[in-house]
Amino acid sequence: MAVIPNLQGLQSDTFLRGVEHHAEIASTNDRALELCADVELPVPFLVITDHQTAGRGRGANRWWSSDGAILFSVIVDAAEYGLPESRWPQISLTAGAAVCQTLQFLLGPATTVGLKWPNDVWLNGRKAAGILVEVPPARRGRVVIGVGLNVNNSFEAAPPELLKSATSMRAEAGIESDHHEVLVRLLRQFDADLRCLAASDHLLTERWRSLCVLRDRTVSLDNGQQQLTGLCLGIAEDGALRLQTASGEQRLYGGTVSRIE
Repeated sequence: MAVIPNLQGLQSDTFLRGVEHHAEIASTNDRALELCADVELPVPFLVITDHQTAGRGRGANRWWSSDGAILFSVIVDAAEYGLPESRWPQISLTAGAAVCQTLQFLLGPATTVGLKWPNDVWLNGRKAAGILVEVPPARRGRVVIGVGLNVNNSFEAAPPELLKSATSMRAEAGIESDHHEVLVRLLRQFDADLRCLAASDHLLTERWRSLCVLRDRTVSLDNGQQQLTGLCLGIAEDGALRLQTASGEQRLYGGTVSRIE
């Protein structure tokens, strides 16, 4: 069964100008990156799938998913939003904040949502969504925002390491959610928050700073050049992770958090 039964409705209800649906695909981000080479492609454009066989996360990470998740990538034109390249690194946090806002609205104030810098969304202390933002080399100005959001899926067949760290909307709320409603609300929030990012709206930066789940915790981070350990001071206005280390405060713009205490 298709995850999103009303594809035309997605275009009429959101900012989308085109939609491509797959019953199964290796990676929606890979497909979106291919599509970016088409100069005639109407953007924003959505690639969505019911099942993903080779979903990617940051670096060498893989995204595991089961039936019931929403798996998609949306192609946007940064120039249409007035977003200079200097702001592109903040798109991941902006997308994460949009997912958090959507989950909070749909699940209510009793649910705790948060951002694990730089690209994970937590729901009641467990990972519910991952975000992967990529820039295609073939078409400058376009940005691909990939999202895997656990909605109605279970983790009975999940790898052992995920059983204690992952969750879904259904697992936390005890009820199934309508995929179309979730996706429409999320895409509308994306559009609104990308406009806030372009306008340097301080309310957006305050939101992602308030959502930081690493603040006041000791974390280890690998940025590809070195591994740093320190006390997280939160997320800076420019999206950097602030880490108080033995040699002073470090501001990190990329990397993988490998340990949290």
